[in-house]
Amino acid sequence: MTNVVVCPRWARTIAYSLCNFLLLLFLSSCAGSSNYMKPSVSQVVPTQDRALVRFMRPSGMGFAVNFNLLDGTKVIGNSVAKSQFDYLADPGHHLFVSTAENKVFLEADLAPGKVYYIITRIYPGWWRPRVAFEAVTRGSENWDAVLQYEKELQRLEPDEANLRVWQDAHREEIQALLTAYESEFKAKYTWPKLLPNDGR
Repeated sequence: MTNVVVCPRWARTIAYSLCNFLLLLFLSSCAGSSNYMKPSVSQVVPTQDRALVRFMRPSGMGFAVNFNLLDGTKVIGNSVAKSQFDYLADPGHHLFVSTAENKVFLEADLAPGKVYYIITRIYPGWWRPRVAFEAVTRGSENWDAVLQYEKELQRLEPDEANLRVWQDAHREEIQALLTAYESEFKAKYTWPKLLPNDGR
């Protein structure tokens, strides 16, 4: 007769938790890839008449999931895990937008010659991932951290041709999203903001 060893319930719970932790650790360390972005060897700098917005996604969480970022009706790039990309913007008011299971907005008032930072994050939703924007403002938690991220994160740049194809295919949805922001979302929630003096 063969003796059957039954693993105690507490041991199964610990083993299950450990496996989940190791899986989460592995996934958090993974970099993503995107058909809308390509490697960049140069670092963009602001000019006398334009501001630079640096979008960073320092986490590897959800590395298989990317999401496009808009400046109003214009698609400007794709957020990829463990990466960053630069966007040269005219000074003045901007509304940055992205969607996943949820919709997120960030209003920015940009000054020429300055660099601004926006951190993008992904987290679990009910049916699919959700996204979030974090405005890196003076004195905020990531004010100094972004300088280290600049050294560590993969530097990408938009594949303009592929992004234009996506934009043309989603033009009506983009306009409906902006209309919904003005009529509903703007007043309903408190969204992150960037002010001119948040630039470096």
